[in-house]
Amino acid sequence: MKTSVLFLAVIFLGAFCIGCGGSMSNSCVITANVTPASGIANHNLAAPANQVQFSTIGNATGNCPLLPDMVGTWSTSDPGHTSISNQAGSVGLATCLGATATPVTISNSGTIRGKGFTSATLACQ
Repeated sequence: MKTSVLFLAVIFLGAFCIGCGGSMSNSCVITANVTPASGIANHNLAAPANQVQFSTIGNATGNCPLLPDMVGTWSTSDPGHTSISNQAGSVGLATCLGATATPVTISNSGTIRGKGFTSATLACQ
């Protein structure tokens, strides 16, 4: 009987220790940012001085959901004073059309594994 109890204890402790180290992580780290995080341009100057080029950068590492990455479209929170291109060859190029009292928000609707991109800001002088 003593041997059986000792044997069971060794098996239990062995199984417990196996669970402590070397286990697979279920973590998922996703970065999805618009870069640069902020930009400044002067609407009174000719291109390229009145423009800022924005782009997306992201990565997924770990045990992340198997959702497809989605290419998004660019937008600005103040289309009266700024524009941003979704056309090939100039995608993400923001242009200041007039001065802004506060920085406008530049966004991209794309996703990486379901996580949306952070937005950026653009100040037009």
